[in-house]
Amino acid sequence: MTPRSTFPDPMEIWNHLEQHVRGQEHAKREIAVAAYNHYLNQHLFPEISPVGQHLLLAGPEGVGKTFLVRKTADFLGIPWIHVDASSLVQPALSGQALQGITDALLHKTGGDLKLAQHGIVLIDRLDHCLRSSSSPGDPGIAVQDAIVTLMDGVVLRHKEEPVRQLDTSRLLFICSGNFDWLQAVVTDRLDENSKIGFQIDEDPTESTHIRDLIQKSDLVALGLGEELASRFNKVSILNQLTTEDLVHLLKEMKDGALPQKIHFWATHGIELNFTEDALAAIAEKAQEAGDGARGLSGLLEKVLDPIDHLIVAIAKQGVHRVEFTREHIETGSSPIRITKADANKDQNVDLLLESVWSEFQSLPSKDDNFIPIESAIQAMPLTNVIAALEQLELSMGRLSLTSEQDKTWRAIRREHAGEGHRVLLQLLARVQQANASLSYLCDSIQKSSGDLLAALKRLEDSQR
Repeated sequence: MTPRSTFPDPMEIWNHLEQHVRGQEHAKREIAVAAYNHYLNQHLFPEISPVGQHLLLAGPEGVGKTFLVRKTADFLGIPWIHVDASSLVQPALSGQALQGITDALLHKTGGDLKLAQHGIVLIDRLDHCLRSSSSPGDPGIAVQDAIVTLMDGVVLRHKEEPVRQLDTSRLLFICSGNFDWLQAVVTDRLDENSKIGFQIDEDPTESTHIRDLIQKSDLVALGLGEELASRFNKVSILNQLTTEDLVHLLKEMKDGALPQKIHFWATHGIELNFTEDALAAIAEKAQEAGDGARGLSGLLEKVLDPIDHLIVAIAKQGVHRVEFTREHIETGSSPIRITKADANKDQNVDLLLESVWSEFQSLPSKDDNFIPIESAIQAMPLTNVIAALEQLELSMGRLSLTSEQDKTWRAIRREHAGEGHRVLLQLLARVQQANASLSYLCDSIQKSSGDLLAALKRLEDSQR
């Protein structure tokens, strides 16, 4: 967050998003307005619960829904959590979903209730929790009812300090999902003549756009309950990214997958280069796969696969440039290698590996409580490690832990701060490979008196 003395206005928020998000002009504008109105209302009306500014983001995978929320929260310097709606089914049916979500937000802020009170809750894949029947026990409706309860406001007290409390009505809720049949629902409701010319695009000159015609009844027809449908102040439609959009993301996103790869190879003294046609070929593959921007990182890994394991060897051979063309992308063949004359004089790779090894040796290690860390995790920037750890926690059931298991995991997180996050990410990766949950791991840690390696061995042995 940039140091400043005033809360940013909607145009400032929009301009920040414009620097990081390709296209999606209306979504950027609507999330900027929603955030501004929400936090100003909270300030102006501290004694009441103002009308919610909650958003529904509809669009296919990989178009930037989660990224928009993350960049907005980062710019405002406020905490946010990402929750998969489908993971709330069992907690909702058991009545534990409310506490689970707010516990996760408090965990993100280190227990700071004041900071958590300003948080954003992103509930993703809401389209996986639509109404499937009129039965009171419908799991989709149970999740939706829990979300409505949170939006309307529940005062939750801190477990250890009951005097401190968090009012969920003051949180900003953003729900998202594919909802790829939303346009069909709207057009089916209109006369045949009204359907002419409606399309989802980004042309600001269009006098009528499908997003302007969405009504609460359309969301109900999709499978949302009337109560939840009425809580959304805006429904924002995000478009599928074009090949040109994906090429732009590859080239211009400073914190994207390609700049990280280029920097990684540069530290080995090798210039990693992709021709314009090569970038277009990668973008086309991402579009064909339907994963959007989310699939670019995996595709780059696949493209580099023929030489990734040889990076040190080819650096020591004097290769100072590798270049990929469209042919290499389409055939999966090794790229062009260009060698420099003074290969034997370059000791940069050895110095790099010595430096990495020195850091590796300083990782937390007491007695035998040490878990070998894979090179991929070791090479990740620490901020990426922490983000990956938090996402993995949620996918493995962070929100469904019992109070005792939650206490155990919080203690482990406090003990392994800083570089210790790499140990925890490796630990969860091993647990996930063993098809076990976070709750199972916490139980194993308790039985092993806090010894992580012993807990992991106990868990892996039990799964064989």
